[in-house]
Amino acid sequence: MAHWLDFRSCPRGGPKKAERIVSGRIPDDVKNDIRDQTDIVQIIGQHVELKRSGTSFKGLCPFHDEKTASFNVVPDRQFFHCFGCQESGDVFTFLMKIEGRTFPEVLEDLADRAGIEIKREKFKGGDVMRRSDRQESLDLNSEVASFYRRCLMDRIGDKAREYIVSRGINDETSERFMLGFAPASGDTIVRLAEKKGFSVALAEKLGVIGRRRHGEGYYDRFWNRLIFPLIVPGGDIVGFGGRLLSGDGPKYVNTPETPLYRKGTTLYGLHAASKAIRQRDQAIVVEGNIDVIQLHQFGFTNAIAPMGTALTDRQVGLIRRFSGRATVLFDGDDAGRAAARKAVQVMIAGGIDGKVAALPTGVDPDSLLVEQGEEAMRTILDRGVEGLDYLMADLQASHDNTVLGKVKVVDKIAPLIGSLDDSVARDLYVDRLSMALEVDRGSIVRAVRGSTQPRRSEPDRQSREKREVTPLENDGLAILAILIENPTLFPRAEQGNIKSLLTNADLRATYSAAAEMQAATGQVETARLLQVTAPEIRDAVAEAIMSGGFASAKDPIRALDDCIMALQKRGLRIQLQEIRNQMAGARAEGNIEGLRELGQRLVEVERKIHETR
Repeated sequence: MAHWLDFRSCPRGGPKKAERIVSGRIPDDVKNDIRDQTDIVQIIGQHVELKRSGTSFKGLCPFHDEKTASFNVVPDRQFFHCFGCQESGDVFTFLMKIEGRTFPEVLEDLADRAGIEIKREKFKGGDVMRRSDRQESLDLNSEVASFYRRCLMDRIGDKAREYIVSRGINDETSERFMLGFAPASGDTIVRLAEKKGFSVALAEKLGVIGRRRHGEGYYDRFWNRLIFPLIVPGGDIVGFGGRLLSGDGPKYVNTPETPLYRKGTTLYGLHAASKAIRQRDQAIVVEGNIDVIQLHQFGFTNAIAPMGTALTDRQVGLIRRFSGRATVLFDGDDAGRAAARKAVQVMIAGGIDGKVAALPTGVDPDSLLVEQGEEAMRTILDRGVEGLDYLMADLQASHDNTVLGKVKVVDKIAPLIGSLDDSVARDLYVDRLSMALEVDRGSIVRAVRGSTQPRRSEPDRQSREKREVTPLENDGLAILAILIENPTLFPRAEQGNIKSLLTNADLRATYSAAAEMQAATGQVETARLLQVTAPEIRDAVAEAIMSGGFASAKDPIRALDDCIMALQKRGLRIQLQEIRNQMAGARAEGNIEGLRELGQRLVEVERKIHETR
């Protein structure tokens, strides 16, 4: 057999997994087992450079730009918290935020790393598929991608490498996107699957081979093509795209619908772009895979593509996991401009602040970068036009200035204006459309209202006014920290009537949430507690928990009682001051009877203060 058909790769399998069978909602104990067996420092450390700081680890926050490290990971409590942007959570939350994956996807990934197998009767999307089947599918795709990569780097891939070089793609970029080559051999992947212990039925189900129409057997779906693996955040390969290098056939072929891949639900390059999209708070959406690769190579690492389909609302939702802003950068021909119009409409309807960067006629992102360089591309992007402005101008240019033409423009733009969340932006665009078309503003307003579903009323202005905030009690924070370290002491705290002693409403609500968690599970999950804690006090609560001051207390009961007593004294002193203020008022009014009653209350409160010493 020729050397390029060598099927070497990493061995399949590994340690035997502990099996957990679940159906429907995942029980908390399964989630807890997976979290407890996951090294949160090791996982987060793959995305953030962490340095030990006492019992925790610190680094620069990946969720906002900063120069001084304020991002903390606390392995003992299995949570992270940033004092700069207040992002917090556990290892599941971190991976969902940083990689844009769903909870089930993250859970299954961490379960696999921890050696815990989760079996499901139904796989997402309706296909009957157990967890082990899904992992086997991902393993097969990984083997296929590795094989294509080896073919590219071997002599059989000479022509493919020449093509890559001709497009200006360097080795580092080729490696980052795992580019490969599918050789001109009819059943290479069939033999690869059999050699690696996979069934040909699974290979057919995943779209890497097809059944022959005439005769028996199977054939490779990708033949003599440059291969673009579709890698999702987290590193799994869910499908492939292939560009024909020579001969007859479609120029591009993508993986068909499979249990792993659904058209219109994934974005090419997102695995490499997610971090940059979040940090720059903007995505660049292009049409082709090569465009994505070139943009990344020139430093525009927030570029993604819709993988051979028009941009869908599902893909817009995927972008929104990382940013609420995106710029459409499609080819400068009629087809590209039409695609840009459709894409920006889907973005606006999906709640993304979409822009359109117009390329010169006949130019695509790839050719612009190769011929004119990074600065020319940056200029094009900087000149991007707001999506609604672009659509309004485009529609006006494509419709005549008759009544019917104006009606058509309003019919298409009004729903998009109505979908804007910002009421000020809606009003401004109503004004702009009214002036551009020379149509009465009231008519535009009615069209906007009539084209959208009734909007939820904005929160009452008074409810958003800044409320009076009671200062945080340090002893209250200390009590919370003690109870989190020693959850069996919650009944003792309840006997001390903690809720009535906490004067800060946010801290009181946090304590109540912690007490409910302890009552339900016997412990307090710090990451969950911080997520339900009011932003105004989240940093203070996190700092109290992270301090670890009570983690090794020799007598936590004594520490708790001391803090409760301190709160009681504080409450009594507040009462004492209030009585004195009332007595001053009664004295000024000459209210002798009121003074007598207040004096009796004063003596009683002073007695209680004395007894608590």
